[in-house]
Amino acid sequence: MLFILASDEQSVLSSGLPRTDTIRLQDLITKAPSKNKHVQLMDFYIGKQYIYATKMVQFKEVYLPLFPNGEPENASNLHMLLWIRNHRNSNERLIENEQDLDRFVADFNRSPRSMAGVLRKPIDRVRTLAADAYPGLDRESLQLLWARDFPTQESVNVLWSILIFCLAAAAACAVVYRRNASSSARRP
Repeated sequence: MLFILASDEQSVLSSGLPRTDTIRLQDLITKAPSKNKHVQLMDFYIGKQYIYATKMVQFKEVYLPLFPNGEPENASNLHMLLWIRNHRNSNERLIENEQDLDRFVADFNRSPRSMAGVLRKPIDRVRTLAADAYPGLDRESLQLLWARDFPTQESVNVLWSILIFCLAAAAACAVVYRRNASSSARRP
């Protein structure tokens, strides 16, 4: 589990720079994105068809459709989803339930602001759910803005160090166990 966590953080770190590239949603749609996947997105609003990977009693994550300001909320204008996770790396506040999410979206659309995050390609299941919510969606053009803090090299190094320590401790325990087992077998 530590390996997965450390490698995921390393992957995010290698996808961009610590500083964000500020870009309008419309520009991101029409231009090829830069190599820096750490972006500050602006000039957009959040649509009404939320996309849940799973609906649970406790809110875990949601994908919110983003549309360029001035464009209608329809499938032909949907190219970006905002991925909000109730997670330690999230740069958005904790969202506890659907009503809280409705308030978050209403507040955002009333007083728009930019949002920072990491650009990603959505998994196929999310593309399918988005296409179900917005029939006619171009699934291949869809992107995600993962609303999260960008990791630092130090935080990633700490994860790798903890992983190495755990592996070394497990190896030491295995050696001690093996010695104790072999010495017990030799006793009459």
